[in-house]
Amino acid sequence: MWPFLKYLFQLILSPSRGWEDLSHDSPDPDALLQKGYYPLTGIAAATQFLKLIYNYDATISSVLRMAIIIFCTFFVAAFIGKALLEFFIPRQIDGQMSVKRTSTLNVMSLAVLVLIVVIASCVPGNLIISFFAVLPVYSVLIFYKASKYMAIRPDCETKFLCLGLSSILLVPLFLYWILKLILG
Repeated sequence: MWPFLKYLFQLILSPSRGWEDLSHDSPDPDALLQKGYYPLTGIAAATQFLKLIYNYDATISSVLRMAIIIFCTFFVAAFIGKALLEFFIPRQIDGQMSVKRTSTLNVMSLAVLVLIVVIASCVPGNLIISFFAVLPVYSVLIFYKASKYMAIRPDCETKFLCLGLSSILLVPLFLYWILKLILG
């Protein structure tokens, strides 16, 4: 999990440099997924139980439902996001698409959102929520900075940004909304 966290914090602190390091090191995306993303998703679900400490209205059943929703949202989003990227990216790049890089892009971009959920769950207060509402947009910026990493053609960078917005931000939000309706 430590290499995964190292890459994650590099991407957060300096997205361009983080993608360069990922390009240089070329980590296995399946290892990033299994040893980093899934455990981080489990931590995001587990941090929902902190609401029992600082939120007097929280009940065990409501927190458990939210933990299930969070875990399922990001678990499924990893598969849908990867499928979307593998479908749309080949039209936007120079040369042959690298499935390994596409998978890494998906895992690391979604991991930024999961980390935001972990931090937001650990911090009580309504003022902080407005601050954390802005951070998901930063995950799209991190995605966009991967355009060089993915060899996106200059004329397709806007499409690449829209792809990031939909696969990295809108897919988890849609899944969260659907699961919230079902498990409510």
